Amino acid sequence: MRRSLSYFWRIQLAVLLGAAVATAVLTGALLVGDSVRGSLQDLTLNRLGRIDYALVSERFFREELATDLSRKLEGEAQLNRETVPAILLNGTAVNPKSRARASRVQIQGIDERFAGLWVDGSGREAPSLEKQPGQLFPSVHINQSLQNELDIKVGEQVLLSFERHSKIHREFLLGPRDSSEVIQTLRLTVTKILPDRGIGSFGLRPNQSRALNAYVPLTVLQKILGSETEVNAIFASAKSPGLSNRTTTDTLPTLQSKLHRALKLEDLGLILRHVSSDAIGGVGYLSLESTQFMLKPDIIEVVQAVAIERRTLSLPILTYLANAIAVNERTIPYSTITGLDTQRAFSLELTDGSAAPPLADDEILLNEWAATDLGAEVRDEINVSYYIVGPREKLLTRGARFRLKGVVAIKGLAADRGLTPEFPGIHEADDMSEWNAPFPIDLDRIRPKDEVYWDLFRATPKAFVSDGAAQQLWRSRFGDLTAVQIRTVLGADLQITQTNFQRRLLDKIRPEQVGLVFQPVKTDGLAAATGSTDFSTLFIGFSLFLIVSAALLVGLLFRLGVEQRASEIGILLAAGYPISTVRRRFMKEGGLIAGIGGLVGLGGGVVYAWLLMAGLRTWWLAAVGTPFLSLHINPLNLVLGYLIALVVVLFSIGWTVRQLGKVPIPALITGGLGASGFSKRSLDAATRSRIFAFASLGLALAVTIFALVSKTTALAGLFFGSGVLLLIAGLAFFSVWLRSGGRAASQPKVAVTVQMGIKNSGRHPGRSMLCAALVGCACFVIVAVGANRHVERKQGAVPQKESGTGGFALVAESDIPLHHDLNSKEGQFELGFSESDSESTANTHIFPFRLLPGEDASCLNLYRPQKPRILGASRGFIERGGFQFQGAIAAKENPWELLEDEFEPGVIPAIGDYNSAQWILHLGLGDELTIQSESGEQLKLRLVGFLQRSIFQSELLISEVNFKKHFPSQSGYAYFLVQTPSISESATFSESAERVGHTLERALADYGLDVTSTTKKLASYRAVENTYLSTFQTLGGLGLLLGTLGLGIVLLRNALERGGELATLRAFGFRRNTLSLMLLAENGFLLLIGILIGTVSALIAVVPHLTTPGAQVPWLSLTMTLVSVFLVGVVASAIAVYFALRRPLLPALKHDA
Repeated sequence: MRRSLSYFWRIQLAVLLGAAVATAVLTGALLVGDSVRGSLQDLTLNRLGRIDYALVSERFFREELATDLSRKLEGEAQLNRETVPAILLNGTAVNPKSRARASRVQIQGIDERFAGLWVDGSGREAPSLEKQPGQLFPSVHINQSLQNELDIKVGEQVLLSFERHSKIHREFLLGPRDSSEVIQTLRLTVTKILPDRGIGSFGLRPNQSRALNAYVPLTVLQKILGSETEVNAIFASAKSPGLSNRTTTDTLPTLQSKLHRALKLEDLGLILRHVSSDAIGGVGYLSLESTQFMLKPDIIEVVQAVAIERRTLSLPILTYLANAIAVNERTIPYSTITGLDTQRAFSLELTDGSAAPPLADDEILLNEWAATDLGAEVRDEINVSYYIVGPREKLLTRGARFRLKGVVAIKGLAADRGLTPEFPGIHEADDMSEWNAPFPIDLDRIRPKDEVYWDLFRATPKAFVSDGAAQQLWRSRFGDLTAVQIRTVLGADLQITQTNFQRRLLDKIRPEQVGLVFQPVKTDGLAAATGSTDFSTLFIGFSLFLIVSAALLVGLLFRLGVEQRASEIGILLAAGYPISTVRRRFMKEGGLIAGIGGLVGLGGGVVYAWLLMAGLRTWWLAAVGTPFLSLHINPLNLVLGYLIALVVVLFSIGWTVRQLGKVPIPALITGGLGASGFSKRSLDAATRSRIFAFASLGLALAVTIFALVSKTTALAGLFFGSGVLLLIAGLAFFSVWLRSGGRAASQPKVAVTVQMGIKNSGRHPGRSMLCAALVGCACFVIVAVGANRHVERKQGAVPQKESGTGGFALVAESDIPLHHDLNSKEGQFELGFSESDSESTANTHIFPFRLLPGEDASCLNLYRPQKPRILGASRGFIERGGFQFQGAIAAKENPWELLEDEFEPGVIPAIGDYNSAQWILHLGLGDELTIQSESGEQLKLRLVGFLQRSIFQSELLISEVNFKKHFPSQSGYAYFLVQTPSISESATFSESAERVGHTLERALADYGLDVTSTTKKLASYRAVENTYLSTFQTLGGLGLLLGTLGLGIVLLRNALERGGELATLRAFGFRRNTLSLMLLAENGFLLLIGILIGTVSALIAVVPHLTTPGAQVPWLSLTMTLVSVFLVGVVASAIAVYFALRRPLLPALKHDA
């Protein structure tokens, strides 16, 4: 074997190089997947440092909770004792000098404990945030990315705007909504620029994009927020370094349990007040209230269960503010009314001393002051008016009618000021005229007697209704009650009762119920780093033609080497050696060469992977969106790639060796491995090919007709299938022609030589068919993929309603939610619009969406999203409709109405973009995605519809009704679609849209509003798709060129087999140039046929795409690829012709004799 290898070293070297190419490409593709995953894991570990668990809440809680939790963790084997409190906010940064603005800034309120979470030294790069002598404003550190956005330097000032903390929900009647109460701006001095690594890259959500971080002293942020002892985040870490880098969820229950034991009622937003008996002239009681003003149903359920368990009596209370209580023409302004069960009420008596009677839902009790003021008598009709917060935060006046059941004395429960929780801006006022309420107050309605009542009784209720009536009128998504009163049995110690009740309450209320949940951010981040796209599989697909071409090339080269030794094989067989022995000998040689070539290819695979990673960081950056990608080498995948490539190459070699037994020994001795000619078997094969060709063509026509006449959503799939069938039919017809002897019509005399070359392509039908099929299939895929590019509509074109933009010109997103109607002048005024701003946005309609923050679910995020962003679509948007749907679970004229369907409990309908659902979330139509509601319950989103290439690729959509039901704490609107007028007398559509966008950004700059054109947003998604297509086209083109070189080898083999024939033609007077032209015509014909069949079939397959708006076929690059293929094929053919015709005439004739 050694002498054979050395003697035929040239051809063996060629085989070795072919095996190396196959191994390098396959191994390199696997390493790309390793590198992307490894880079994402590095980014995760880098941005989290030692943080394994993070608790981030919408509500603020005690900073001391972190200290209490640390005490509880003492002695834990797997968890570090130290926990770090912080405040995390989203906001906007502005450079006051240049007015440069950056939105989506992560503002972190931290102290020195936070820096200790990074052991890589980056924490030490963040010096103290303490103010230096002579420094006017507090310090802030920003990272390099934010510095680049603002173009700011150390020592300069920066303005940070963020949402002010409000314990009461802004959409509740008493919630603050004015800009001055919503937005807080802080002026700081930049004292350090942190690099975009380690602490400077901190972020909890997995995303490869650079975070914009600003680090503010914790105490400064607490003071400005009015929460001087509160935070909204705690970070914890694992004790073991191994766990620290790859956290498991095994320790999460322990951590959550310790948190539960460390909680106090104030952390849950609850207050348990002790009301003494002296305060109400009766028996004292406990009152459980919420800092958010309303108690939620799940908390109420626990309170009542504990009351029963502790054998105490509970009284649910719901107190609301009425604008007016009226009888006939007499009115009392601004009074509180309490809803309760009078039969369970304590010491609620009528003026005659009798107990208050039970109330029907249409009955009311007035206290004696109100009854006297109104001159009301029993059975009089009492009219009550009150505010509710309607859609878009509009205050709506509602009314209710009651029948007066009785008059209660102002003593006992009726004199209890504690029935009314502390209204912010109201309770602290000395007079009613000094109320600072978040709703309009008509001070002219307030009478002197009302001030007297305020001085005497403050906000003590003036009326009582049944608990059922109160629930019907005033319950909301924020809660059902304002308080639950707890009374002990007579003689019990109230202080002891309070202590025991509080302890049991803390045991019963789960922290998950109020959103206090530790998340395993490192585990989730590392799991998400596996990627939404498997880049190993992706680049194997991109490199498929390179791998296949390399394998075919190995087979062809080995076949050429075998043919050179055909006489040797024939002699061995004639001498009696079994064919199996000869085959094993050649398989051993081939296996050794393939094995050595594979080892060489491993090094090439590393280089190939490095080049692909360099391409992803530069030429194909749009596909990954980050330059932070580095090469990672996994030895396991090196071995796997080597073995797979070895099997592929050995299979190719084995196919060649298998043919040895099919050639007669005399033919082998004379140096040939095959025969030519057109036998009956060939004619039978031609008949079968003809039947197959007509069947495929007929089926292709049938599929095309069905696609044209039907209104199916699978139009693209049908046309692609039609194109594939046409490709098969074209190749089958060519097979018929080849197996029929390559018959051709008569040509002019000047074309006789070319005609002979074309006819010679039928000499070996199988070989010629292989060449044409290889080129045809490759061209089909490259053209079909390359033609699937998208561009957005031209600037100035009006967006269509039934398109990916939905007819909207702009999309906007704000850092701070908006609580006023952008479509009304009143709402714009409240948001700070000037008169010119309102004029600029006239005739513009804005559709707001509620936004639940989460992970980007589009192709722009390399990480696999586990908690996607969710939008709540308003009824107005659902009625409007629009956008192009890929499919839906039920046929409706307006598929958006499916969002309002009702399913079984815990399941709500959702709509998403097809590409994101299918390829990123890996969900199909009707599938369900499980998420957590605000109360910690499992919630399933059932996908009822898919949009086609829409601007909603980053999120899922549900109805606003379901959004408010399951995520009640999310206030306001933070996502907007802007529909601008399509015709303007003074500007084009694009100019008009741009003007509206600038106006909105300027007017709402403090809210961090970022406006983008819908076409640019779509282009960002399609840039990823087009980049993938370009990558495939580039690598596929290389594979096609490599395959074309293989075709040259086929021609070389054909020419060498016909050495005697060519020598005979030369002996009869044919010149070398004529024979060269004939051979070139043969191979050129096969190339042209393959290119023609593949290209035409591909263009048929992409007809739906070519006829859609935004379609762009890169004719130039496709043409250049196909021309390059043809030219490389011609050059390879010319080389083969040169070697075939350079043999001396007499030796060639003797060899063929």
